[in-house]
Amino acid sequence: MSDEAASMEAINAIRTLSKRVGIPQGFSQLGVSKADIEGWLDKALADPCAPCNPRPASRDEVRELYLEAL
Repeated sequence: MSDEAASMEAINAIRTLSKRVGIPQGFSQLGVSKADIEGWLDKALADPCAPCNPRPASRDEVRELYLEAL
């Protein structure tokens, strides 16, 4: 099995387990809305660990990550 195939199999197994034990599949299942995300952006960018991120992210990039997680 290739590394990519093994990775996909592992991802699918984790998703299946998460569903089986009731782990929410996204922020929306936790009651989070698009309106909540704007308030999170300032906190995320002000986090003292943010400058240590190996890939710096702009406000728009962080917003997009949050929106994808809804």
